[in-house]
Amino acid sequence: MQKPIYLVPCDFSDKFQSALRLGIDLAVYNKGSVMTIHIVSKKSDKIEAKQKMKKVLAVLKDEERQLVEYRVLVGDIYDDITKAAEVLNVALIVMGTHGAKGMQKLMGSHALKLVNSTSSPFMITQGNKYIDKMKNIVFPFSHEKESVQIATFTAGIAKQFGSKVHLIGYHDKDKLIESKMKSNLMLLNNYFKEQKVDFVVADIDKSQDFEKELLAYATKIDADLFAATFFSSSLIKGMSGFLQFLIENESSIPVLTVNSEELSVSSVSSVMIG
Repeated sequence: MQKPIYLVPCDFSDKFQSALRLGIDLAVYNKGSVMTIHIVSKKSDKIEAKQKMKKVLAVLKDEERQLVEYRVLVGDIYDDITKAAEVLNVALIVMGTHGAKGMQKLMGSHALKLVNSTSSPFMITQGNKYIDKMKNIVFPFSHEKESVQIATFTAGIAKQFGSKVHLIGYHDKDKLIESKMKSNLMLLNNYFKEQKVDFVVADIDKSQDFEKELLAYATKIDADLFAATFFSSSLIKGMSGFLQFLIENESSIPVLTVNSEELSVSSVSSVMIG
């Protein structure tokens, strides 16, 4: 299996710096490398962008700089990041977001457009947390089968860092939905046991707002990562809305996600550890 490559889209903001830091940390932990790509609209902008990129890399430690390559491309961020991810068969796209304002137009809600266009998994960060630890991963899921498809990638990260996965199921009064929820919970139980991943089924107040209780629980355990599949239909607020809610969380917890409709065998296997 090839050494993992972590792709970091670059916009030269402080959030990019945080995403680059995250990508380098992942590369160090997993003996991989980082590719960072900046997209310009015209060829005449390439020289200035390359100079900026060299300044970014110049402040890294020598051993970190050796892990990072960069490219400045003329094109469109959505098309070219997607193509690069597929050509490189990246383990993760690590991307910074500015939350609900400012550069959100490029790296916030529009991040979902990138997620929706590729089979590569994403780690999306607001930049206020770093991987000096990855002790607790919060895994919300629903009765829909797509909601558990992030499990493979979650197990890969959990095994890499020795994390505990906290399973939090969405609850509904409908008996059929609850039955499907129990089936998904059993599937996740069996899968994480097989993978020898430490996990716990979280106990939250079923009578309260799910999103509110989810964030309260994540804050209580000092969560280091959310893991949630992106798919077009979901009971939980509409999955795009739910994922955007997670991306913008006030605690700035990074989000691991992947588009269920674009999953392939190669993309699943590339992120697995050992």
